Amino acid sequence: MTIKIASRSSNLAIAQVEEFIKTFSIKEFELINIRTQGDIMSAKGEILFDKAHFVSDIEDSLLNGSVDVAIHSAKDMPAKKTIGLKHLYFTKENKRFVSDLLIFNNDQGPFFKSNMKLGTSSLRRRLQAKFHLNAKNISSLNGNIDTRIKKLDDGEYDCIILAEAGLKRLEHLLEGKNFARLNHISCSGQGALAVQWKENNKFGDLIMSSDIASLSAELNTNIEMEKSLLKKLKTNCNSAISIESARGQIKGEIYGIDKFITFKGSKIETLYKEIIDMGGLELLNDHN
Repeated sequence: MTIKIASRSSNLAIAQVEEFIKTFSIKEFELINIRTQGDIMSAKGEILFDKAHFVSDIEDSLLNGSVDVAIHSAKDMPAKKTIGLKHLYFTKENKRFVSDLLIFNNDQGPFFKSNMKLGTSSLRRRLQAKFHLNAKNISSLNGNIDTRIKKLDDGEYDCIILAEAGLKRLEHLLEGKNFARLNHISCSGQGALAVQWKENNKFGDLIMSSDIASLSAELNTNIEMEKSLLKKLKTNCNSAISIESARGQIKGEIYGIDKFITFKGSKIETLYKEIIDMGGLELLNDHN
């Protein structure tokens, strides 16, 4: 029984499909590469677009029945769910790497200096670098992981920020590099993958009846909790917010232009009210 798997076509996306295949012991499959609107925008050098653009075109292929399942980075999954589709978050061997790494050019590091030219495309990471690293020279950086590493190697940047999870999946890219693990809260879903399918699809039933689904229960509870708060706050993937949850507790930060706030709690409604009282919505709107 051959399963049709939809994915983006980058090296990282292919590595994520391979992780899905190994994790769920898929024997027969056909890989369907889809160039999404997000890929097109990124190739043009655009950086201020919602990461849902990396997902929506692939979701269309699920809804029209041309593929059976799709594999995404969990952090690309929008907080608002698409009607008619279901998903499961998972990680290889139930291990999750949530940190960002600060990776240095071979001529720099391993310690960060505030005047270093730091590259990142993420508003969250830019502001974390500003507030937590006292970075003074932050520049935009776009492209897939391979492209960003090449720009670093070519001397366009002194250091760049990338997710540890992606680099774990493409380990050769870190060979010979000086890097530091950042002690910052990252974004919802970072380090996890999502397998998505259309309701009543037989492969979805097999996925949900697997041991992996049971082992991933806590992971799914955590990420869904994060997404619920993000939906309540009406954020998108460009919003300057960090968030993570564990054992029923959510913690995070919201970054404005000149200041940031920290929040922590276990109840969505209570957290929402506290964030409003601290001026969190105003900070989110700083960047609109």
